[in-house]
Parts: sequence; C-alpha cells; structure tokens
Amino acid sequence: MKGICVFIILLTLVTLFYPASDSLAGESVKLYFYSSETNINNYKSLKMEFDKYISSSGVYEFQPFSDRQTFEQQIQGKKKCLIFLSSWHYNKIYKDYSLHPLLAGVRNGKKTQKRILVASSKYPEIESVQNGPIASSSNIPFTRSILRDIFKEKDAAETARILTVPKDIDAMMSVGFEMSKSALITENTLNSLKGTDPVLFKKITPLASGRESLLLIVAAPEDFLAESEQIVQMLINMPKNTGGLDLIKMLDLDGWEKIEPSDILKLEG
Repeated sequence: MKGICVFIILLTLVTLFYPASDSLAGESVKLYFYSSETNINNYKSLKMEFDKYISSSGVYEFQPFSDRQTFEQQIQGKKKCLIFLSSWHYNKIYKDYSLHPLLAGVRNGKKTQKRILVASSKYPEIESVQNGPIASSSNIPFTRSILRDIFKEKDAAETARILTVPKDIDAMMSVGFEMSKSALITENTLNSLKGTDPVLFKKITPLASGRESLLLIVAAPEDFLAESEQIVQMLINMPKNTGGLDLIKMLDLDGWEKIEPSDILKLEG
C-alpha cells in the first residue's frame, strides 16, 4: 500500500513539473495555407501529400484554402498554428493577426521575385494594353496592386479588365492566342519560357516590371514563436529528401530560408 502511495505521489509530481506536450495530448498544430499569387490545381492532393509528409514529425495538419475571406476567418484568433501566405497578403494582415515572419520561399537561389507585364508585338506600349484584358494567375486584388506600380495613369489599374487564369503559362498562352493583350507573369516564368517554348517567347515583349517582393512566407502568431521551432526546422529540411522536395515543388519553390531583418523591412515597410 505504501508503495502504491509513493507511486501516485511521484506520478503527480511528474505531471505537475512535466506537463504533456500539446502533440502528446493529441491537439494538432494547424498549417494554414492561402496564396494570393498562385493558383493550386488540386487542393485535395496538396493537403493529402502535406499531411502524409508532416505526420511523421508530429501531430500536424495542413489546411489549404482557395478563398481569402474564408482563410482569414479561420486563422482569426488562432495561436497554435503556422500561416503560409504571400508577402503582399502578409503586409495587409500581420498587425491585426499579430503575425511574425519566420521563413521565405526560395526559387533558383533567391527569396525574391518580380512580376513582369508582357504583351505581343502588336502592343509595344504600356498605354496600348492598360485597358486589358490582362491575363494573370494571381487574384485580382494582388494583380491590381502590381499594376498600380506599373501604370502611370492614376486609375488605370482599377479599371483594367483582368483575365484570371490557373498558371503563368496559361497567361502567356492567352497572349499568344490573342485572348488577352498582355499578361502579368513572374520573371522566373519569363526566363524559363526561353527553353520550354522559344516560339512563344519570340512573340512576347516585356513592357515593364513591378517591384521586387519576397516569395511565399511562413509566419506564426507571436504566442507560438517559441513552440514553432521544431516544425520550422522540418520545413527547412524538406528539400533534403525526395518526398519533401517533391512536395515543395508543388508550391513552385525549391526550399525555405529563415527571414532576415532586411526581409522584415521589405515585408512590413
């Protein structure tokens, strides 16, 4: 009997001083994803592959969203999570959601990218395309934010007709087939086109570029920063194995890098 009492006391002390972690308690850490800059072909497939990959590292759940409003409603007030979102979107909401940036996506060795406005040779001047249609794989608010930097006329970006397409290649094809006058694409896509479709590349003329911005951001609520270290390291290690590399390619990235102070100035300035 005495031995049982001692065991109970010891068990109580262990519970008090070493409380079960959230993962052990079965509460999952959510990874919320929404990108205003890219369209995902298959959200179900993305979720399944992400869940399968991250489940080996802890009790984690990946939750992608195709709608900005729903995404913002879901992350409101959440403290135990990571947030995947564009740098443009981060700038819009980080104060209201008490977010802190942790990682930035990397592509071709760079954390940044530019959007390029391209058109067919029929439209050699920006003024000839600013009414649209302008093809873009990004959502309309983000597309207009880039066009504001490009167009000289004050309200041109607000009145331009935007043709939303699934991918950058579709935006360029729409120019090639004269479905749109111009396309807003990434600098990386334009450079890749030289090798993948030289015929289409010759039909397209760059007209202007927007400001440089960071690629996809991973952020966390301020209250979760200390606890997020393990899963952040898992994300950084993704390119080191085939499964992780294949998965990150689904996000059109090569890897992740930690956010530097200079990056925060770009994000929050």
